[in-house]
Amino acid sequence: MEEELAASPAWRAGWQFYGAGYFWEAHEVWEPVWMQLPPNSAARHIAQAAIQLANAELKIRMERTRAARRLCALVREHAGRTGGERVMGLCSDDLVALVEKVENRLTSNAK
Repeated sequence: MEEELAASPAWRAGWQFYGAGYFWEAHEVWEPVWMQLPPNSAARHIAQAAIQLANAELKIRMERTRAARRLCALVREHAGRTGGERVMGLCSDDLVALVEKVENRLTSNAK
């Protein structure tokens, strides 16, 4: 099931939306994928981290930096629960690299 969902149009479209800066849309198409993944699985944590990453980006756009920081912490938490396993085309290091970019922007904007 995880391989099918990783190759699904929704998962791929979410990353296209995310890359284009359409964070709400990314979240919306990823959520049904996340809901179909087994509870507490590495794949579900990866999907949850991706959703929270998109939410953090959206909160930055809304100038809600405190909420964005909280969401970044959730991304790290979910990424850490994957056991380093590569699932859904990603591993925890990929998500940590993405969240670090978000956190760096938050830090730069705070100065």
